[in-house]
Amino acid sequence: MVRVLLSIFFLNNLFGASQDPTYLVFNHFDKEIPDAEKLLIENFNDSKFEFDASIKDIFSDLDSYDNPASSHMEMIKDLGEQYKVNFILLNKIEHKEDRFILDGLLFNTRSGGLIHRRKINLKHYLNGQINELVMWVGKTLGIQQQEWQENRESILFSDPESISYEKTPMGAAIRSLIAPGWGQAYSDKKVSAGVWFGVEASLSLAFVLSYLNYDKSAKGFLSNSVFYNGTDDEKLVAKYRSLAETDWDNHIIYSRLAIALASATGTGWVSNSIHAWIFGPRPYTNIYQEWDNSSKSSKG
Repeated sequence: MVRVLLSIFFLNNLFGASQDPTYLVFNHFDKEIPDAEKLLIENFNDSKFEFDASIKDIFSDLDSYDNPASSHMEMIKDLGEQYKVNFILLNKIEHKEDRFILDGLLFNTRSGGLIHRRKINLKHYLNGQINELVMWVGKTLGIQQQEWQENRESILFSDPESISYEKTPMGAAIRSLIAPGWGQAYSDKKVSAGVWFGVEASLSLAFVLSYLNYDKSAKGFLSNSVFYNGTDDEKLVAKYRSLAETDWDNHIIYSRLAIALASATGTGWVSNSIHAWIFGPRPYTNIYQEWDNSSKSSKG
């Protein structure tokens, strides 16, 4: 179930400007987060909230674009004009096993451009989703409370160098070296796992069949050569000679094919392991720059 929360913030002298900036906020949750609206109101009681669940799936295809800002510029401008706001804040929360991912994007409705983004992946902690949501919204609005940070720090390591991750790129690479596609499946990339497994299985099967045909032709050549040398009957001589020549030609063809397929299989096997390492599981970190309130225009 996707929960859509539409909120409009009217900030009071936050930046000391004559015209205070306004924000239209969308929250997309892949499952219900209890009391999200209530807790947002309590944490930002100087702002005005209006809730509306009538807007569905807005920006739902955001990650399918290489440049999400440019692909939605007109929509962002239209929403800014419709709701008379300077900024649009989009918050998406997705749950994966014992973790959740919060992806926050801030758009300028005047230009339609994406001016700030923050993506974090954290292990569940008590009220973690709402805590991270209000931290992100609060940071965007220039409002911070010590208790939010303390809630997060209660479950985080003080020394990041000591963190041990259950899944690693090396673990994915080793698995794919043992069985093609295993490393990709280990990294939860089911499609690429199926592709690598299918390709390597097909190449391996083709190699085995080529080798068996090569072996059959080689043995047939030796057998027919013995029969050819062991008879004086002209018809049998002609027959075994023809069979031996055919087996000779086939054994050359299948030998070359088996070598080519073995090379392709080996190269693909190693490439599959390298691919698993490159796209293996890595910890998410906040790779975006620290928010600077002075960089925002109060007029949008």
